[in-house]
Amino acid sequence: MMQQATYINFNGNIVDSSQAIFTSANRAFRYGDAVFETIRLMNGEILFFEQHLERLKRSMALLGMHPHDDLTFHNLYLSIRHLDQVNQLKGHGRIRLEVFRNDGGLYTPQSNNVSYIIEVTPLTTRHYKLNETGLKIELYTDIKKPVSELSNLKSSNALYYVMAGLHKRKHNYGDCLVLNTDDRIAEAISSNIFLLKGKELITPSLSEACVAGVMRESIIRLMEEKGNPVLQTGIEVEDMFKADEIFLTDVIHGIRWVSAFRHKRFFNAFSRQLLKEIQESQTTKKV
Repeated sequence: MMQQATYINFNGNIVDSSQAIFTSANRAFRYGDAVFETIRLMNGEILFFEQHLERLKRSMALLGMHPHDDLTFHNLYLSIRHLDQVNQLKGHGRIRLEVFRNDGGLYTPQSNNVSYIIEVTPLTTRHYKLNETGLKIELYTDIKKPVSELSNLKSSNALYYVMAGLHKRKHNYGDCLVLNTDDRIAEAISSNIFLLKGKELITPSLSEACVAGVMRESIIRLMEEKGNPVLQTGIEVEDMFKADEIFLTDVIHGIRWVSAFRHKRFFNAFSRQLLKEIQESQTTKKV
């Protein structure tokens, strides 16, 4: 049985995903000189799309990348919906939008002009659903993530997460937490982290080296609207044992609850209700 061809968008052109589109001079390949957005397509809707594009704009500005005429809400919306159709995703998928500086130069680029790629992969889930089995998590302590403005980016330079992922797989953990250079918790491998202590919801501040996650930002806004602002601060390892609930957030899964960190066990009543509210907020926006 022949495998169905898949397609990507490279600088506005629909290309077979098996076709070579750049050489070894590509700066994302050579230097990690690229940023990306992982976006969720659900029931034909591009979730949190404006927030993704605003974060991409901030990231490109920080890195000195020139704007690209195609990277507008209208153009990207049409491009993603087109890829949904030609790849037969049926309205459900993971979108990766990567922007990289054009070829030329060594560490110092010859130009700040950029190119982009949009890739899609199918997802079968039609709504956010809390994981039935909680995650058992641990720390990854071998390499610490430095604190800087670059730490908040979703960058193609992702070796911290690669190494943490290898550690996770070796020990069969559900996920691993990355520490910053002050030995405080920054985030998980591909997610932000929240702790519930009593009625207080806590997450590492951006100054703690976590990625400025879109789902993280959405939860902070939702809690502010309810009059229960999230405390954004430093989280010590000891704080994990004082938490009533711990959960991880990202736009693909929504929320994943943590059942265990070492000897401590956690439940999921708050995270379950919060995920329901997030789902309802997305439904409301469509009306």
